[in-house]
Amino acid sequence: MIGRKKVFFISTLSAAIFSVLSGLAPGFYCFAFFRVIIAFFNAGVILSSFTLCMEITGISQRTFAGLAIHAFFAVGCLVFAVMAYLIRDWRALSVITGLPGFLFLFLWRVVPESPRWLLIQGRGEEAREVLGRLARGNGTQLPAAELKKPLSTGGEKVSMLDLFRGRNIRQRTVVLVISWFTNCVVYYGLAMSAGSLGGNRYISFSLTGLMDVPALVVTLLFLDRIGRKWMHAGFLFVGGSGCLLWTVLHLLGASGSLKVIAAFIGKFAVAGSFGTVYLYSAELFPTQVRSLGMGIASVGARVGGILSPLVLLLASTSAILPMLLMGALALLTGLLSLTLPETLNKPLPETLTDLES
Repeated sequence: MIGRKKVFFISTLSAAIFSVLSGLAPGFYCFAFFRVIIAFFNAGVILSSFTLCMEITGISQRTFAGLAIHAFFAVGCLVFAVMAYLIRDWRALSVITGLPGFLFLFLWRVVPESPRWLLIQGRGEEAREVLGRLARGNGTQLPAAELKKPLSTGGEKVSMLDLFRGRNIRQRTVVLVISWFTNCVVYYGLAMSAGSLGGNRYISFSLTGLMDVPALVVTLLFLDRIGRKWMHAGFLFVGGSGCLLWTVLHLLGASGSLKVIAAFIGKFAVAGSFGTVYLYSAELFPTQVRSLGMGIASVGARVGGILSPLVLLLASTSAILPMLLMGALALLTGLLSLTLPETLNKPLPETLTDLES
């Protein structure tokens, strides 16, 4: 493990390089290869930045910080739609969207390494130095007391298998992977279904990103009151109900506008669930395996994203099958997520030993 900071900067710079290269690609297969590489490094950007954000943020600000990342993702979708509308040449668009990534090189000295990760690696002095800098930035001073020694495992190496050894960590891993999978299947399934509504494709793409904004606002208002577990499960219940409502309306021969409203209810709720599950996952996995845990959960999401277009193809057999399947999947995952513990206002777990004790 090389740390959250290095993974973030390596992934960001690599994604920027391959974005520029994709705009210079001599043929389709070369272009497609570069886009796959970009997706690989973008996953590293998202997961490392979110993990780092959670590990340097206090309990009182953790919800806002986590949801702010998703808010900027939604804003990015809107900005990209405008850029794509103004820049119709795909080569120029690929190059221009990659260039901002190089600006992050100037932030190397600004972005700190995670002090929690440093402690886990047995690098207490570096952790204290980072915390001291953060304290000065907040207009306060770091207490003179020593950092807690139990947080350190002496740099003990962990692997993906450690996510399945203990009963508690295994249960959390399995449920979260299923949850990320379901969120991605339903989220992208509903997003891609929006194209069948017709209209300007640039506006349609903008609306799919815009739908995330009210969902994140609702999440921000209620997440610290209702709690992570019930908020996440509740969003899945509402999202699944929206999909099933669309199915019922279709069978009853309802108007297209009513079915659009039902689909938008589902999209709104699943967007909120997606924002919640990122924060919830970061709080459920201990620092020692947080990056690994977020990574394997992300694999579940990527598999869901791959399968979502195939789910939509079921409409060729029966028009209600995609919505019926996505609705049932969301409801079942919502029930499964209720087996997870609540993390509201609780300190982040540090080691696997802490979790299993």
